[in-house]
Amino acid sequence: MKQTIAHDLAPDLARRAAAAALAHFQARFPTSHITPDWLSPDEAVVAFTIKGFHLKPRIRLRPGLIDVEIDIPFLARPFEARARARIERELALWIDKARRGELTA
Repeated sequence: MKQTIAHDLAPDLARRAAAAALAHFQARFPTSHITPDWLSPDEAVVAFTIKGFHLKPRIRLRPGLIDVEIDIPFLARPFEARARARIERELALWIDKARRGELTA
């Protein structure tokens, strides 16, 4: 599954928003064992477990865009539409927080 979300943040602010979102989800869902591996300042692979599925989405930050790419296991594909909606909703929330200056330095 590939998904692209548009944003209007400066690159540094987009990086801070992504890092803050990941830190938030690590604290909120400790049993999912969310483990981000930053390959560069603009690209991460985030390993986690949800409902018995081990997933490793790749996140790429580009000027004006956030790309999310994830291999969804066959048995989880009926939930793809819900996953897309959740990704879009959560990213929009963190983009809005960054836009309003609610991220700590």
